[in-house]
Amino acid sequence: MTRDAHKDMPLPQVCIVDDDDGVRHSLAALLLAGGHSAQLFASGAGFLHQADLQHPGCVLLDLRMDGMSGLQVFEEMRQRHSALKVVFLSAHGELSSAVAAVKQGAVDWLEKPCNEHTLLAAVARATELSLAEAARARQQQMLRERWSALSPRQQEVARLLATGQSSKEVARTLGLRDPGRPIDPRTVDTHRSAIFLKLDIRSSHELGMLVEDLGASAQITR
Repeated sequence: MTRDAHKDMPLPQVCIVDDDDGVRHSLAALLLAGGHSAQLFASGAGFLHQADLQHPGCVLLDLRMDGMSGLQVFEEMRQRHSALKVVFLSAHGELSSAVAAVKQGAVDWLEKPCNEHTLLAAVARATELSLAEAARARQQQMLRERWSALSPRQQEVARLLATGQSSKEVARTLGLRDPGRPIDPRTVDTHRSAIFLKLDIRSSHELGMLVEDLGASAQITR
């Protein structure tokens, strides 16, 4: 139901985390030539302390550094649910560690020294993934807020309409469920109109997808 997944999304950031000054500035130059400006960090601890981990983008993260290793930084990012996607930088002989990191959720790994085309392609892929996840999270939050704007009765009606029941069937189901609160099909129609308006949807099919996406057929967890 996302009409424009990346609309109003912030510009992605690109970070370079490497304790080698020469590598950091060499990578920054390659990125600049490809149209990216990068934030440079000389240590994993400095990156974790200073960078905005919830801002979408990409991190070029050295595997082996003094202090915190790249894998330790990566694990801390995972613990903090960082929006940034990681591309590991590895030296010759670190292949097994780099592959293991990718299996744990890193987007890719690059062997140093990096080829410009390969570097830019990895950054583009990681950035796109980060933006897509951020857009999905924003969409999910927006849908939850809209669902919360429904009254308890409207939520009850919406769950039933989402299963494909007609207004008459919904009224019958609700009447059987709670005989003390009978409801007329025309009242269900009124609820349907209000539900569609509040959720900004146009069909029962859209309602069904929304309810499924939010897990609202049982109960929304907020």
